[in-house]
Amino acid sequence: MAAEPWYVWDGGKDRFVGTERPPRDPQLLEALKSLKIRVADASDRQRLLEFRREAFETEPEIWLPDELDLDEIRGNLERWDPSEYPNDFIIVAELDGKIVGMLLLTLCYKPFDGGPSAWIEDLFVLKGFRGYKVGTRLVEFAKALAMERGCRALRLIVGLDNLAGLSFYRQCGFEIMEIGLAALELKHCPSHARKAER
Repeated sequence: MAAEPWYVWDGGKDRFVGTERPPRDPQLLEALKSLKIRVADASDRQRLLEFRREAFETEPEIWLPDELDLDEIRGNLERWDPSEYPNDFIIVAELDGKIVGMLLLTLCYKPFDGGPSAWIEDLFVLKGFRGYKVGTRLVEFAKALAMERGCRALRLIVGLDNLAGLSFYRQCGFEIMEIGLAALELKHCPSHARKAER
């Protein structure tokens, strides 16, 4: 059986490059037997902030400049009320009280495209915990939650130059299609301050 591909970000080349998979740490393998995958709640705000801080500090080269403002992230987390977003889930991988991976799952209804579906965004596992199936377990939890809510599809967007992501999602059973991503940034969106007028 061929070894699964292993990719890392090469900041000098500004792209993912194939490399040899690092050896697995037997102590970490043993510790990960107690890994918990669960939906985060408001009591996780500080742990989520620490997770993001560690992600920034260990791999600063992979983040976009607008993703690096911890003060803004802290404010977003302080305003986050899960009850206001019943179709959005922050799924975390927790080991001994520390968040080592997370995934955002959004459920939506698409009346002209299959009905209920779910979208994965922002799947991230801390560098030292990659290669131990933490991401796979997050995706499996998201899949089960989406199925429990009646979703007929689980979708995500991954860059076609993200070799690590493409390889990972294929291993999780996703079919990769060539599509483009378009975004419109809504500056100073008042949604966190007040409800939209209806």
